[in-house]
Amino acid sequence: MIKNVIKRLFPKLDAVKEEKILRIFGPAVLQPNLWHINKKSVARGFAIGAFCAFLPLPGQMIFAAFLSIIFAANIPIAIILTWITNPITYTPIFYFAYKIGNFFIDTDTYFELENEEINLLSDIMNIWEPLLIGSLILSIIGSITSYIFIRAYWRYYVIKIWSKRKK
Repeated sequence: MIKNVIKRLFPKLDAVKEEKILRIFGPAVLQPNLWHINKKSVARGFAIGAFCAFLPLPGQMIFAAFLSIIFAANIPIAIILTWITNPITYTPIFYFAYKIGNFFIDTDTYFELENEEINLLSDIMNIWEPLLIGSLILSIIGSITSYIFIRAYWRYYVIKIWSKRKK
């Protein structure tokens, strides 16, 4: 079962106590539900990870861990899912977010990807509004979709297991 494989990959609570980076959050990070795999915490972890992944902010993983503590979500899953936007995928994702945001607020700014040098940081002052609106829209859609998908898949999997047991 995939749950057992994931459990072996996740850190144990004793190992978590030793991590220096997690000391930022204090004893709140040691709640057992934040590290266990169950229907609610995994679905919340997916939703939080997908939400944070599409935000154009530095420190997405720390923000995901913070939200996971607040909403009692699975911390490792939330942090892993923030890597949807990685150095390979962030340009197309944020360009798509800009296009969506530009569709909704229709600013006078024009930003187009060309084969020349892409210097997003110098253009950020001109495109921040549509980028932020589009990123928020993608974040909300991604988190709601992932939450519903995980809950539905978990239910399907449990029904499948129970039908096997009945036979």
